[in-house]
Amino acid sequence: MKFLVALFALLFAVMHPSVAGAEPVSSTGVRELAPVPVWPDGVPSMAGWPGLTNVPVTEELRENGEQVWNVTVPTLQPFLPDPNKANGMAVVIAPGGGFRLLAIHHEGTRVARWFAARGVAAFVLKYRLIQTPPGESNEQMRQRVQQTLAPGIGGEPGVADAKESLRIVRANARRWQISPAKIGVVGFSAGGHIAAMTMFGPLAERPAFAGMIYGMPFSDPAPEIPAANLPYPEGTPSEPWLQPPATPAPDRLPPMFLAMAQDDLAVGIGFRAFYDKLFAAGYRPEMHLYGKGEHAFGMAKSDITADLWPEQFLSWAEMVLAED
Repeated sequence: MKFLVALFALLFAVMHPSVAGAEPVSSTGVRELAPVPVWPDGVPSMAGWPGLTNVPVTEELRENGEQVWNVTVPTLQPFLPDPNKANGMAVVIAPGGGFRLLAIHHEGTRVARWFAARGVAAFVLKYRLIQTPPGESNEQMRQRVQQTLAPGIGGEPGVADAKESLRIVRANARRWQISPAKIGVVGFSAGGHIAAMTMFGPLAERPAFAGMIYGMPFSDPAPEIPAANLPYPEGTPSEPWLQPPATPAPDRLPPMFLAMAQDDLAVGIGFRAFYDKLFAAGYRPEMHLYGKGEHAFGMAKSDITADLWPEQFLSWAEMVLAED
């Protein structure tokens, strides 16, 4: 009898996740927890930031709930794998949207569910955005942002939110069955800027790995890229094939995964230029240039090779973490 009561309670919790603290559990065992505030003691002031409006704004959903606008209170939503599948890895996910909106599902929750189903704890970051006054259309806002905000400025609050999110995940690593040494980030388009900028802080605060999907640092000037390796001793042959293995520099950036479609007219030139700068500094990031996909392919399934990026990213991350 006790067994039947317990079984009924479990089935009720799965079917009615909103009741009394029950967590939604998918058929793959993924537990979708309620979002937690990134700044529980109060969101830091953004006084002087040019992304603010002079009228109050309210967070809203658009495009049938696919987009989030006017985020002023950032949150982090955990998607935790079945404990029997958990591999200790975790990834903070930063959706894109030009710092004006968030493609919260296409580049957020669907990504998180995919990773969590494969044993990776995933956390969707809803970061602060440039504010949109009432009545302003998407196109009107896009033009205003381009004309009035310097590149990357719109992402400043989001970068702070991402860095704090990494701290939150580390602080809860044991609770969420995560290895503190296996916490990374992945971002899309503007979220790629958010993810990339987490790499340039103090060593102890950087992610263990970083994925930039059709996004990279958009700030101008771009952040200075530290050398990947220490200089060779005097007398070392100049021919690369005669040189010994390089010694990694103590402040080198973490392993990086980059992916974009070659028909992406939005970031194509800048994305490849970022890779070239990394290569010149001694890094050898994983780089995927898909033949098709345009911009913002995200989790779309279009029967093209760009559909494979999640599998390739996960395989790569597992490999670099194993090497460490």
